[in-house]
Formats: sequence, structure tokens, C-alpha cells
Amino acid sequence: MGHTPRRQAPFTYQGQARYDAGRFTLGGSFYGTAASYTQDSNQLKLPAYTSVNAFAQVRPIERLTLTLNANNLFNTIGLTEAEDAAIPANGIVRARSINGRTISLAANFRL
Repeated sequence: MGHTPRRQAPFTYQGQARYDAGRFTLGGSFYGTAASYTQDSNQLKLPAYTSVNAFAQVRPIERLTLTLNANNLFNTIGLTEAEDAAIPANGIVRARSINGRTISLAANFRL
């Protein structure tokens, strides 16, 4: 009684912004969560985290768009869930995380 349900943070948050200047567009977003417990027993806590994303688009000619995208820009470790209620004797807790930093470059040509 009085325990917080597993993996339920007291709050989560997100935001985004974008600036369009004709030939180029810049944007970014973030999302995150406060700390949460791995199981209903409230013994092992997953730390809070924030992931930041960013993109830039350039339109050098009328029908061509080049896009650079970075997800989890600062390579944040964000744990979303874990199997154990407490740290076991071997000291190893199995947990799932968000993806690490990924960066992509794309070209889009419209006919």
C-alpha cells in the first residue's frame, strides 16, 4: 500500500521548436521523464533523463531538399524499464534503454 506503480514517473515532458527562413529550416525537440521505480515494491529506481533531437534542412535549388537529422544528440542514457525489483547479488540489472545517438543525412529530389 502506498507504493507507486512500476515505471510510472510522476511526470513526463516534451517540447519542440522550428524556424523556417525560406531556403533553410532549423528545428529541435526534446522529451524526458522524471525518475520511476522498476517494480511496485519501490526499491530500485530508474533515473530521470532528457533526450534532445535536432534537424537542419537546406533547399539549394527549387526541387532539392537536403536534411541532416540527429536523434538523442547528446547520447543520453535513458532507461525505460528493468526486470528486477532490487539490485541482485551479482550486481547486474537487465534494463531496456532508448536508442543512442543516431545521425542521418537525406536528399530529396522532387520531379
